[in-house]
Amino acid sequence: MVVIECPHCSEDIEMDDDAYGLFECPYCSGEYEWGEAPKTTNKKKTSKYNFKSRDIIKERTRNIESSNSSNRSKSRKDYSTNLEYSALNFTSLAINTVLIFIIILGLNSNSWYGFSYSGEEFDDDGEFEANFGLSYVEFTITEDDRESYWDEDLTYFYFGGSIQNYESQLEEAKANLEWREEMCEGWEDDDDCELMITQGQESVDFWNSWDSSGSFLFVLLVLTLILLIVILSCKLLIFLNHSEWLSTDDEMLNIITKIEIIATLVTSSILIIGLFMYWLFVPNVENWWDIMDEGVPSGLSSGLGFIWWVTLLTSLALIVSSSFESMAKRNA
Repeated sequence: MVVIECPHCSEDIEMDDDAYGLFECPYCSGEYEWGEAPKTTNKKKTSKYNFKSRDIIKERTRNIESSNSSNRSKSRKDYSTNLEYSALNFTSLAINTVLIFIIILGLNSNSWYGFSYSGEEFDDDGEFEANFGLSYVEFTITEDDRESYWDEDLTYFYFGGSIQNYESQLEEAKANLEWREEMCEGWEDDDDCELMITQGQESVDFWNSWDSSGSFLFVLLVLTLILLIVILSCKLLIFLNHSEWLSTDDEMLNIITKIEIIATLVTSSILIIGLFMYWLFVPNVENWWDIMDEGVPSGLSSGLGFIWWVTLLTSLALIVSSSFESMAKRNA
């Protein structure tokens, strides 16, 4: 018999000389290994022994797993902190979405430019108004007290108007100019012919300017709309990742974020520059009365329309929000 000490509770345990294998302590129920495997030689057995505790191995394994789990948790926390979705991100996302809807409305709007006046021909009770869209102009006449042709004492409210397409008006102006030039052949020195040809050319230039400026703005808005939809997709992708609805590689997510911010600034800047170029391209509305050989109405009021100002201000707001968003990420 051999007396050994339990590696767990240090109690004395009696073991047979030839005992070998895995045993359980009768005092603490801890497992331990004892003895040596039988040898094929006839050498004298030694009383030396070695034991290993499965509990110790399991404990070490649990400690390692706990450490790895702690490291993983810490890494996830760092990710959430460094790439936090702030109020600036939400603001930029909201403005981007609003600007998309404004551009869609602008493609079908007739309030990019306009003028109105009330003259003596309306007896101060009426108004003439023109609203310019991207491809057409809408003229309206409103009179509160129009006299009846049959009874001068009878008055009624009148509202009427027309819609004229730039391209069709341009073709009509060109045809009218050709007719005047043909009619005035051989009368080059005639003052009336010179005036007619001059007015015809001014009419062509007037409608050509509206057609060119409208086409330019249309192409600009379509291009900007496509870019803003792509940018919105990037913003939604970033939002879904921060909401843990999607899982994208951190490095790829950082690249997408940088591209999204730069693309937003560039797209908004292009839109703003294009709006000012449209302002420069539109003709002077006072030329309208020169073409008709009439005086400019005294109460004439003209200027850029409501949709132009809304688009400009929203684009500026998007640039400001994206700039603050970029600075916040740099300081993070």
